[in-house]
Amino acid sequence: MTRASTSQTLRLICLTTSLPDAVKQGCIPAREACGLVTLPKNTGGFSLPHLRKPPQFSQIILAEDCVCLPANPQADPLSDPESAPPSVRSGDAPFLPAGGASSLQTREAPDDIPFISPEMPITHETPITHTAALRDRDYGTWHGQALKNLAPEALHALLHDPDFAPPEGESLRQFHARVGAWLTTLPLEEAARGTLPAAARPAGSGAQTLLIIARPAVVSALACAILGGGPEMAAKLDIPPQTTSLFTHHAGHWRVRALGAGQETGPDSQG
Repeated sequence: MTRASTSQTLRLICLTTSLPDAVKQGCIPAREACGLVTLPKNTGGFSLPHLRKPPQFSQIILAEDCVCLPANPQADPLSDPESAPPSVRSGDAPFLPAGGASSLQTREAPDDIPFISPEMPITHETPITHTAALRDRDYGTWHGQALKNLAPEALHALLHDPDFAPPEGESLRQFHARVGAWLTTLPLEEAARGTLPAAARPAGSGAQTLLIIARPAVVSALACAILGGGPEMAAKLDIPPQTTSLFTHHAGHWRVRALGAGQETGPDSQG
């Protein structure tokens, strides 16, 4: 690894999606359920006090259980699910073009995708990676189950024991370990890939900025991994849907710069 790559600053701007409706109904979401997010209409929507200027993203990393919808002032898919495309409402293919689950694939987005505009920090050439590593926790055979239908001892274990795993699923600790492992390998992969074009690099800076789109529990797990608190810390972090968090990596160390910033706009804002 070159000296330039080891000293490069890596920024992760994490945008959280809404929660599936099943969560608000006291159920574990179905495996195919998707979290929805509407991207900000312009660069100002990604502004954080910690950034000198709105970011230019070198890559989008989209969790496989999340969907991006176009910014449409006439129809908010987060508050009006019927305004979302039928494939989204049924939990089918994501709106953003699919890439490889573990490898970067660049695809030119169709010209009529409405959330890509000259004011956006995302262009038709921005690489999009879909990854299973940033999916929400796997509940195995319990996906789609109502919590009230679980045996009391099973519900207690699910809610309070970080080492308990539902049948064919993963424990909270395993979920955090999966997300933490992805975070650990990311700087090396990005340094080796060298995807940041010179035009997207701020003047006088070696910084690379990635947009991460995932559910709130995933962003919480990323924060816990950086802070070294483990899954027990997750209950002490409040990261609502439709908010932005910022993590940075420099000289071998991760830092939490912002958590759950911005005003959530979806129907989950009270939950």
